[in-house]
This record gives sequence, structure tokens and C-alpha cells, in this order.
Amino acid sequence: MFENKTAFSLAIAITVANVAPSQPLAAANGGEFGYCGDRIQTGWNFYCDPPEEEPAPEQTAPPPVAEEKPKPETEPEAPQKTYTEQIEEYRKQLDEIKYRAVLDPTPENVQAYMEAQQHMSKQAAAFTDQWQRVLFKTPELDINTRFPMTQMGGAVYQDQIRVARENSLKQAAANLGFMVIVEDSAVCGLCTPQLEVIKRMQANFGIEPIVVTVDGSFHPLFPNAVVDTGQLNAFGLADVPRPTVALVEPRSGIVEPIGSGLLTEDTILERVHVVTQIPAGDRY
Repeated sequence: MFENKTAFSLAIAITVANVAPSQPLAAANGGEFGYCGDRIQTGWNFYCDPPEEEPAPEQTAPPPVAEEKPKPETEPEAPQKTYTEQIEEYRKQLDEIKYRAVLDPTPENVQAYMEAQQHMSKQAAAFTDQWQRVLFKTPELDINTRFPMTQMGGAVYQDQIRVARENSLKQAAANLGFMVIVEDSAVCGLCTPQLEVIKRMQANFGIEPIVVTVDGSFHPLFPNAVVDTGQLNAFGLADVPRPTVALVEPRSGIVEPIGSGLLTEDTILERVHVVTQIPAGDRY
């Protein structure tokens, strides 16, 4: 009995050695014995190779997203020409049409210039019409409110302004010295006519002029004329042309020249009124 068991064990050992002569029993692959075909893959002295994993399919990289090309920006509009530039361009065009008609006066060229002139006249008429309409609504811009433009208004204005000027002359003559500087009529051809104007103004407005002769000459219209003995130099009038009319403030010695040369009555009235009544800058 014992011998039979020993022989059986020896037969198993020889069988196993023949089956896997190169590796120990504990490292045997259970698949060779039919143990790895089901879910039982552990136990005994063997192991089961893990199932070979199928290689994951290569993920193809998504095609590169084409970069959106920036939309071309719309080109900025050219700045609109100024009105000065437009009128200069129009003027050049008109000049070109005119000179072409002058140098090459064909019927077509002359007609083109006539049509351009007509267009310009219409544009000017439209401007004039709008100008007048603005004046209707904006009286502070209308010069007619200060200086009447009609014949009737002009006559009324002139009468009023003459009265104001005459009053200014009388007031100036009463408070200031009304000086007239002359010399011999043989040297000064305008001195006698100027004294004639002054003599009429003396009769009309009652002024008492101070006539000064620089050379001591005699003037029949003003036999009591004063001879200059240095007064003119003191007033800064020694070198002025003759005749000269000036207003002098006796106490302060301030001199306000009215003008030199032959001055008419209206001119003297106007200038006296301006220098004595109207502040500088308010005349117009």
C-alpha cells in the first residue's frame, strides 16, 4: 500500500516537472490548467495573467480652429471740408471757367461762364434775402435804429445832430479857449479863408475865438489878434501847421487840437462835439 502511494506521488511530481520544467509550481499560469476561463482566478499555487487591454484608440486631435481674421475696419470717412475750403474751391472753379471763356471764347465756354455767373448771383441773392429777414427780427443788429437810412429819417437825424453839435460848440466856447493859430496870408494861403469861417461862426453862435499870429501879422477880420510871445510853445503848438484850431483849458493848460488846414463850419462843429461829448470808442 505504502509503495503504491509512493509511486503515485512520484508520478505526479514527474508529470508536473515535465509540464513546467523551467518555472516553479507557485508561478504556474492557471490558464494552462483551465482555471482562468471563468471568474475564479485566485487560489492554489498559480496565477492568471491579466487580460490584455486593448490599446485605447488614438484620439485624433481636433482640427485647429482657424483663427478668425479680424474684419477690416471700415476706413474712416474723410473729414468734411470746411466752408472756407469749399468757397475757395468754388472760387477756383469759377475763375477757371472765366479764364477759359476769355482765352478760348467758344459759344460753349462763354455759355458755361454765364451759367456759373447766374448761379453765383442766385446764391448772393439768397444770402441777401436771409440777411434782411434776420434784421427784421433782430432790431439790435439794424443800423437803421441808430442812423436812419431813409431820406426822411436822414433829414431828421441830421437836424438833431446839428443841434447837438451847436450846443457842444457853445458849451466848449464858454468853458474853454477857442484858439485859432494863423500867420501872414502871404505865407499861409489858407489862413484868411479860415478866419472867414471863424468870423461867421462867431456871428452865428456867439463864440469869442482867441486868434494868435505866430509872426505878428495883421488880419483885418480880427484886428485884436494876439501875437505869440511863447504861449504856443507852452501849449506845445509852436510847430503845428497853420492854420490850426484847438481847444485849450486855461486853468490846466490842456490842449485838444481840432485840426489843421482849412476846416469848414460843419467840420469844426463835428470835431468839437466828438472831442468834448463822445468818449473814445463810443463814436461808432
